[in-house]
Amino acid sequence: MEIKNVCVLGAGAMGHAIAELCAVSGFNVVLRDINEELVNKGYERIKSSLEKDAKKGRLKEDAREILARIKPVVDLKEAVKDADIIIEAIPEILDLKGRVFQECEENCPEHTIFATNTSSLSISKLAEYIKRPEKVIGLHFFNPPKYMRLVEIVWGEKTSEDVVKIVDDLSKKLNRVIIHVRKDVPGFVVNRIFVTMANEAAWALENGEGNVEEIDSAVKYKMGLPMGLFELHDLLGGGCIDVSYHVLEYFQETLGESYRPAPPFVRLFKEGHLGKKSGKGFYDWSEGKRNEVSVRAGAKFDELRLIAPAINEAAWLIEKGVATPEEIDLGVLHGLNYPRGLLRMADDIGIDKIVAELEKLYEKYKEERYKPNPVLLKMIEEGKLGRKTARGFFNYIGEYEFLEVKIDKENKIATVVLNRPQRANALNPTFLDELNCALTDLEANDDVRCIVITGKGRNFCAGADLAVFARGSTQAMVDFSEKGHNTFTKIETLAKPVIAAINGPAMGGGFELALACDLRVMSKRAVLALPELNLGLFPGWGGTQRLARLIGLSRAKQIILMREQIDAETALDFGIANYIADAEKFEETVFEITKKIAEGPPLAYKMVKKVINYGFQPNIRTGLFLEASAGGDIVLSEDIAEGITAFMYRRKPEFKGR
Repeated sequence: MEIKNVCVLGAGAMGHAIAELCAVSGFNVVLRDINEELVNKGYERIKSSLEKDAKKGRLKEDAREILARIKPVVDLKEAVKDADIIIEAIPEILDLKGRVFQECEENCPEHTIFATNTSSLSISKLAEYIKRPEKVIGLHFFNPPKYMRLVEIVWGEKTSEDVVKIVDDLSKKLNRVIIHVRKDVPGFVVNRIFVTMANEAAWALENGEGNVEEIDSAVKYKMGLPMGLFELHDLLGGGCIDVSYHVLEYFQETLGESYRPAPPFVRLFKEGHLGKKSGKGFYDWSEGKRNEVSVRAGAKFDELRLIAPAINEAAWLIEKGVATPEEIDLGVLHGLNYPRGLLRMADDIGIDKIVAELEKLYEKYKEERYKPNPVLLKMIEEGKLGRKTARGFFNYIGEYEFLEVKIDKENKIATVVLNRPQRANALNPTFLDELNCALTDLEANDDVRCIVITGKGRNFCAGADLAVFARGSTQAMVDFSEKGHNTFTKIETLAKPVIAAINGPAMGGGFELALACDLRVMSKRAVLALPELNLGLFPGWGGTQRLARLIGLSRAKQIILMREQIDAETALDFGIANYIADAEKFEETVFEITKKIAEGPPLAYKMVKKVINYGFQPNIRTGLFLEASAGGDIVLSEDIAEGITAFMYRRKPEFKGR
């Protein structure tokens, strides 16, 4: 069956957004709510949203044509009479959803699929309300659907394979990132991990392992999540402490006493302190308090305390056949905005260290949820400890987490794509290691004579991941600086020409990466900048050295001290960019340049690069060492802490020179 007609039940925050998404994707949509006021309000919100998108050029067709595919309806019989699929987005009350599905069943076609947008309720129990349980499925969108592309397709106990396939096809047409939840388990995948980690944070708080700001700081800056877990609970929807409390109650009921809500959740819920909307939650929001979380507050709180139990939950999902490691990581990346996949984190940390942390927690607290899952224990038995053994949840032999490597053997061109688009391709230590490894392999590959480095998505590279600065460690900063220097020096001294194809913004370390390349081809929509001084930092991966040698001291100081953004025309004029091209012709231009280089003499290229690099800049290694050392000196300054905190909260920093 091909879906053409979609009925969305509920015109509220999620319902109207799902209806808009379906209409934009070409489906006929009926938007239904219980009265004219509600359905018209939802319809007007869709109209306003489409008009804004039209003004920004985001729509592929006229907004009026899209809106014409949406029909607002109050009468349920009228709403479902032609529906190929019903997507329910009404309040999270099982009996209410079930009774609505019963009424729909009496009035919809025999082939209609019943999809629920529930984030926590059992699909199987909901299916018991109707006579067609095989046609009931979970279709959990994330809020707001326009920007959050993840969808969980949740299989009930009796959901048919045909229904799963049809809904999967629909989700692809809606341009969703799809994960399949193959067993109807509490919390599905994403909320199971999110709520578990939040509860662990609350238990750590209750047990005196850290205070609210210390735990949030470690999560926000060292783990790199958009917000601290307590901060998020206070701010999401004005406060969602009550939501997590009820989910944890459900976990306790279905998974056991070990999953009960931690005392801070219980106290706040019972006292009515639900977050910013009530004036108080984990933080006090009265009198307009901002409650900024300091970057240094969490330096002593070990984030592994929260990561290990979350990985244990992920292992449980794998053990029970609920989801694959790939799907779990997609879920946290696109549903929770994690900086990287949870199981990729596990492989980096080491499965043995994860298990050791769990065993320590179990020994201390005797809670069943801390018992290491059999999946983790078996991995240790098989020597699958993560990156250090080249096998963990993922395979690391010739495969990359943050890179795509493509080789055009016919033209002898390799393209290395920086592939971390959800973080604007920001560089962390693992990313740098992978880039270094890929360059080493390509240097030895006889099918490659020229290498292109470019970015996935809209950005070339946003520079360094800020997590290292939250650790408050001089040595960690020096190590990170030197890792960057070693990788960029590898680019500069590689025996083969390396071209930076700057397809979008190249900021900070991204600009410095481009400076290490032999030539720079820049899209006219790209910009360059060294904005480190805005954070109380300074360029630490060759920006003070290579830029000055390329364009002279005066202009280099101008770019660094004034934190100016350099467009393509200016970059060409300054001598930073060798070539520029319109965005539509960018890839074609890059190919023409690299093809010409690849046709040249490899041995002569190798010699030319050596002569130029060692002849023109014999002392650059001294300059780079000074950069790394100075970076270590400044990392503990109050100015850096203020700069990063101000950046995270989008305000102007107040530097004090300390």
